[in-house]
Amino acid sequence: MLHMLIDTDLDVTQLDYVRTAQASGKALVALINEVLDQAKIESGKLELEEVQFDLRAVLDDVLSLFSGKAQDKGVELAVFISDRVPEMLIGDPGRFRQIITNLMGNSIKFTEKGHIHVTVHLVEEVIDSIEVETEFSSNNTLSGFPVADRRQSWKGFRTFSQEGSIHPFSDSINIIVSVEDTGEGIPIEAQSRVFTPFMQVGPSISRTHGGTGIGLSISKCLVNLMKGEIGFVSIPKIGSTFTFTAVFTSGSSSSKEYKSQQINNQTNSVSSEFRGKRALVVDPRSVRAKVSRYHIQRLGIHVEVVSNWKQGLSSISRGSSAFNMVLIEQEVWDQDLNGSAHFIDNLEKIAITTPKVFLLSNSISSSRANTTTSGVCNLTVIPKPLRASMLAASLQRAMGDGNKGNPRNGEVPSLSLRNLLLGRKILIVDDNNVNLKVAAGALRKYGADVVSASRGMEAIELLTPPHRFDACFMDIQMPEMDGFEATRRIRDSEQNINDRIHFGELSVETYNNISNWHVPILAMTADVIQATHEACLRCGMDGYVSKPFEAEQLYREVSRFFH
Repeated sequence: MLHMLIDTDLDVTQLDYVRTAQASGKALVALINEVLDQAKIESGKLELEEVQFDLRAVLDDVLSLFSGKAQDKGVELAVFISDRVPEMLIGDPGRFRQIITNLMGNSIKFTEKGHIHVTVHLVEEVIDSIEVETEFSSNNTLSGFPVADRRQSWKGFRTFSQEGSIHPFSDSINIIVSVEDTGEGIPIEAQSRVFTPFMQVGPSISRTHGGTGIGLSISKCLVNLMKGEIGFVSIPKIGSTFTFTAVFTSGSSSSKEYKSQQINNQTNSVSSEFRGKRALVVDPRSVRAKVSRYHIQRLGIHVEVVSNWKQGLSSISRGSSAFNMVLIEQEVWDQDLNGSAHFIDNLEKIAITTPKVFLLSNSISSSRANTTTSGVCNLTVIPKPLRASMLAASLQRAMGDGNKGNPRNGEVPSLSLRNLLLGRKILIVDDNNVNLKVAAGALRKYGADVVSASRGMEAIELLTPPHRFDACFMDIQMPEMDGFEATRRIRDSEQNINDRIHFGELSVETYNNISNWHVPILAMTADVIQATHEACLRCGMDGYVSKPFEAEQLYREVSRFFH
């Protein structure tokens, strides 16, 4: 309701009050969720879900969550996932996300400069690389700031000893995730109680940074449930690295194709547009360049990395096929503005076709200023942290395909949602009046014509053909008849009418000239874990959205049915 209030006509003071109330409400919900989780863990009632999910999409979402805070602080935030980690895994994405969110949240809280770097590999890759990696260089890092040696964070893991590394099931995927930061570190005397519930480093911590001190203990329990281990290394004034392992099942051979097909459609439509294009990345720091390469390659683009202007020009003049884009790290650009100007001048002379030039920038404000003062050429700024959707949207806009694509960056969804939903007749079914009001308000904001119903039986009557509804959002938990049962009956009724039209028993004219009735029904649920994809599919639903609606997710689901 506060979110809807923000969209009304408020003066500056009122807006400030509403935003404060909203932030406090979110903090309260987070606190209650943590306390409930702790209680479930202590009573042994916490169970994990088994659904198919895209690990890369989960990490992109978590990055989006923290990108604002990182940019405000000027801290570099990055995710790198090894190519050997499968596209789809089977496990509990919600709980996996919770662990990552917790570790990254702590890093953001305690890091004022430098970076936060999340890496995901297979355990066997790390075991292989340990044998190769003899020395540790603490400065070859994402931001150049020294870090704690991550190898110390998994020192005691059984997985790395012979008996722990063999899993009985061959399709087990054992992954290892590290979250490395250059924050203030954990005082030596407090390190032994890091995973103890409700323990904080000192009383001043909760006053300065907030929090309950149970996030890490919950994370440890979740990691144990995922048959993994968690550890850390921390050096005061240098930073901390937390590492955990988790065992999932490979999702590729699974029959649960619904979710994967949905996510893949989304990334495929983007990557097919860029597939085969070539990009040159100018960045002298290998760890950071590796992150840029990973995200650009996700769009199907071939990437070459060079460490300075000179190498860049020689790559471009040497190449038999042209580069479509050049992505320059902000730091390289700022350190040598003359070199930048020289590079751009020569670029136009030697390139077969002049590539589009982008600046990879960590803090939006500084990069905007530099772009205008450099005055060299028309640079497009791509804000970090990099993630596939954001990168695709920036490239599409700059390369003239801005109307296409995947509007998963803040400003686009509301406009695109309006285009999709304007004038659509949508039924919302929910037994809770407040939920009805919120959902109807959210959809009306985008121009939809909304009808509300509070019971499953009412929905069945309204959706029995012929009707004029374009879609239905159905709550799952309702008294008398839940959303699954209501959907099942609607599908039966549609099937019956379709069959009778097909056999000529009913006239298609009476049924609005539609011979194949199937109204898109999306589950609405606050408890994403309960609405497993299988349950939705079994009763004939077409997907689900979480309550309260989030613009991005709403767009993703609705755009599958409306054009």
